[in-house]
Amino acid sequence: MAGSRELAPRRWRILSFLALHGMAATSDIAVVAGVPRLTAHRDLTWLHAAGLVGRERAAEDRAHAWWYRITDEGTDLLNRDLVAAGRRVPLRLGQRGWGAAHYLLFLPLLAVSRQDPGRWGLLQWLTTVDTSVWLRERGLAHLRADGYGAWVEDGRCLRFLVHVDPGPVGEVIAEHERSTAGLGAVLAGYRRTDPIVPVGAVLVLARDAAREAKLLADLADRPLRAPIAATTVDLLHRHWPHEQVWMVPTTGAARHRLIDLFPSAGAIPDDSKAAGPQ
Repeated sequence: MAGSRELAPRRWRILSFLALHGMAATSDIAVVAGVPRLTAHRDLTWLHAAGLVGRERAAEDRAHAWWYRITDEGTDLLNRDLVAAGRRVPLRLGQRGWGAAHYLLFLPLLAVSRQDPGRWGLLQWLTTVDTSVWLRERGLAHLRADGYGAWVEDGRCLRFLVHVDPGPVGEVIAEHERSTAGLGAVLAGYRRTDPIVPVGAVLVLARDAAREAKLLADLADRPLRAPIAATTVDLLHRHWPHEQVWMVPTTGAARHRLIDLFPSAGAIPDDSKAAGPQ
């Protein structure tokens, strides 16, 4: 097994990413590390040969792409290194799983950050587990968010929470209920106490246009103090998430850029030094 002194900084970053996010493909690692796909493949092959990551292929994947995960040996190495450095060991290190918010927002925003780093960038990202800790530390343990981020663009910064619409829950759902079933639970925590949250926006990723329209109509009828913006999974698949894909209940059918959602909340976050994996 490789010792910590044999790992180059980029390979440490890859190993840490897999420990915090779960399984990832070579293309995902290339985005995270900011390197060509071939370089990411070489790093992952080295880590695999060292016994620090495992890999497998999905039987139904015709491309036969490898998916990588950190091994117990890799997790132990990271754990020991963090303890030796006097740093906190994250909860469930090496036992994380990818969520929809990671695919739909984290990786695309990170990819955009690489295009013009002087103009925009993903300053911070927390996974679901770490977001729960972040909320608990601020007295908001009853909220269940799928991610937290801070986006910087043209000298402004927007901090946001992310909620992913799970879609209709259950197999037997009447057609007329598909646009509403399970949607109320997405922001249920905000309805219960209507808290003031320390972010500039609460982003909701709706399963489809009908569910987005229903959510926005409900918010127009029963406003929340939390600044809510929504978009659809389809729009995020077809556009970059920092483009004009976001809609708020008070502006009709107009869509906005992420940084323009709520300009008054655009201060640089006070915890910006605790940047997430990038």
